[in-house]
Amino acid sequence: MQLKDFVIPLPDKKRKTVVVPIASDPDSIRCIAKALEKKIAKFILVGEKKKIRDIAARQGVDISRAVFVAETDDQKACCKAAELVRDGRAQVLMKGLVQSSSFIGAILHSEYGLIPPGMLISCVAIFEIPAYHKLLLVTDPGVNINPVFENKVRILQNAVALAVKMGIQHPKVACVSAVEKTTPKMPSTAEAQQLKEMGQKGFFGPAQVEGPFGFDVAISGKAAGIKGIAGTVAGDADIIILPEIISANVLYKCLVWLSNAKNASIVVGAKVPIVLNSRSDSEEAKFNSMALALSMAPEG
Repeated sequence: MQLKDFVIPLPDKKRKTVVVPIASDPDSIRCIAKALEKKIAKFILVGEKKKIRDIAARQGVDISRAVFVAETDDQKACCKAAELVRDGRAQVLMKGLVQSSSFIGAILHSEYGLIPPGMLISCVAIFEIPAYHKLLLVTDPGVNINPVFENKVRILQNAVALAVKMGIQHPKVACVSAVEKTTPKMPSTAEAQQLKEMGQKGFFGPAQVEGPFGFDVAISGKAAGIKGIAGTVAGDADIIILPEIISANVLYKCLVWLSNAKNASIVVGAKVPIVLNSRSDSEEAKFNSMALALSMAPEG
């Protein structure tokens, strides 16, 4: 499986709709144009129509098939986008040139009902790494800063649900810390052990959950052998769950900038997939994220 497998052209009537509040940055506009050209989505662009079309003209791309909704205020644009999702007019929500706080605030606002009761939104990044033999999912590099254990459970549930939708029938989950033994000095090791025990009881459905592992053990059979770590996950992980946002975000950026990895990322746990890329992500990464979100989105 490769990230390009999620770029799925569809007949007009079957294409899902992406709504973008303040779609005024060149990267987003080029991604939108590419998606329109490849016939994978429809778009509602919230913002100043003339400004957006002028930027598209300067980029040399055609976005004339998009629907435009007039709005100049960032917060109101984000609320309008959330409203359009709530009303079933869009199936994917993608951040435009707005503050993340305004964007996330609209998603969390109870008026729009985008978060089902008891759910937690979290970010999952997907990497296609030349040195690894399959796609690797990493969570949570972008939303939850220092989650308590209960929230880590939900973060892992979100990642497993995404993996299954991607076609990974029995996701192998590595709970990563700095060492392979539980120690009171590293609470993340004890939490990894708890997640493993919950997995053994079937709490995470078809997923196989093991840990605590160092990152080397999670992705390298050789490292696992040297350290004497057995099991079905060691060296063959589909999902890496990190202790908090710092380690997850550092791993994300290391894989992007040092390993020549292709990547995508989406926020899951809401009623629709959400595209919330890093400002430094490439145009290709933003397009990959959009394509992945579309393939995971509910029918319109």
